Amino acid sequence: MAVNELEIKRLYGEEAFKRGEGYFEDGRVLTAIRLGNRVFGEVMGNEKYVTNVKLDSLSSSCTCPVGANCKHGVALLLRFLSGDYVDGDGVLQHLEGAESFELFGILRGLIEADPMLLLSFQQVRTGPSAKSEAPVRRQVEAMLQEIKRGYADESFAKSFAKVIKYYEDQMDKELILYVLEFLVRDCEKYGYFYDDYSDSYFGEEIFENLCDALAKKSLEAGDFRRLQRLGEGDDYSMLDSFLARMVTTENAPRLVKFSDHIEKLLGSDTLYIEFLINAGRAGKAEKMLRRDRRLSEQEGFNLYLRIDETEALEWAKERKYYSSMIWHYHGINAHGEAVAAFRTALKEKMRLEESPRLYEALLDSIKSHKPEDGRELLHQLLAICRSFEHYDLCVDIGIELNDLEPLSRLLDRKTDYSFKPDSKLKLLRHLSISEPEKAKKGLKDLAEELINEKKDSAYESAAECVLALKGLMSEEEWGEYLKESYERHYRKHKLWGMLENQGIRAKKERNN
Repeated sequence: MAVNELEIKRLYGEEAFKRGEGYFEDGRVLTAIRLGNRVFGEVMGNEKYVTNVKLDSLSSSCTCPVGANCKHGVALLLRFLSGDYVDGDGVLQHLEGAESFELFGILRGLIEADPMLLLSFQQVRTGPSAKSEAPVRRQVEAMLQEIKRGYADESFAKSFAKVIKYYEDQMDKELILYVLEFLVRDCEKYGYFYDDYSDSYFGEEIFENLCDALAKKSLEAGDFRRLQRLGEGDDYSMLDSFLARMVTTENAPRLVKFSDHIEKLLGSDTLYIEFLINAGRAGKAEKMLRRDRRLSEQEGFNLYLRIDETEALEWAKERKYYSSMIWHYHGINAHGEAVAAFRTALKEKMRLEESPRLYEALLDSIKSHKPEDGRELLHQLLAICRSFEHYDLCVDIGIELNDLEPLSRLLDRKTDYSFKPDSKLKLLRHLSISEPEKAKKGLKDLAEELINEKKDSAYESAAECVLALKGLMSEEEWGEYLKESYERHYRKHKLWGMLENQGIRAKKERNN
């Protein structure tokens, strides 16, 4: 898959892309390293998250609460696209020609920083053999017994995942299946790899590494029946990350001869079709998509796009998947086609999805394409957004239409999750030209509403309202307004601090 912004946006969605783009532009991607078909990095969010991306599918995994295909993955991909990354393959090529004393110095430094690396060097030295499998089994069993007696924390999970990865060649399939059975059946004893404080799971890498290791073994149908029985008793979905790993481009081709067993094991049409695509069975995947009605519109369309874009669009037209078509056309900047799909959906009275991001995309496509019936389409879009209570978008559409009637309807509406302060402020600023008195009253009411919320973000918007009022009042009137506000809210020190940064200083002297 070609790495470009449109493909990233299509896979991650507009919202995650926009946030990830902000993270990238703010310099929150701390490191980016390309190694083979992956990009590894650290991204600073609420804390430092470790993120890695597969360049063939652009999918990502992350240590953040979302876990996969998140804004941190977008930020890392955008950093990679910018060319600002470490070329790990180039570093390895340099090491191939390095002198032995130079290599030893580098290895010593790495091992002192992370002694667990010795495990991988020991494996290189000994190589897999029946003799070396016994101590590996003892070590694995000892670690399992350790968590059976108490809580498994994140440090243990990282160490155990490394042991599995380093020793995957020396772990036979019986040991791998034994570990899986232990982790699923005894999960209550060690705490499910769950952190109550952060409300997040941290054991995914263990199950992913176990899947990678098992996929490389000589497997039989009985092994999958054993996994099936284990899954039936998996009351806490411990195997989810193991199963999801089966469908990757690395593992699916290795497991394709057991596709019938894997279909039962996965229990998800979405995952199984993705497995077939990655395993090179696109024909079978396409047949499933054409007869399967259980997939959501977006899931089915995105999977079909990976097989054939032209066929996927024809299929979407047959099924009247206009929301998906609009998303796709907007994502590739085919704004005329996005507008045409919207027009057809209106004509056929097809209900589109409720997501405000879809109507944001449509507004952008109408503005970009400028069709002859643009005003009519904008009025239709406005009616839909009003019915779904997407009031932020109603403001943007009303301003684009330059129509005061729908904008005036929103003046008395309080701000909330569907009508953000920024949108109401935008509305009032627009009205300040043609309806200054209405705008003045609206700005005063909004400022008061926001100040009473007693939140930093609300104070910021309230300060913007106060500054906007300056342009609608005489200097004397504005001064009186400020004095009245200060008398009511002089204890809101953060608010007045924000205004002081804008050159407005107020303080109480005696009774004045």
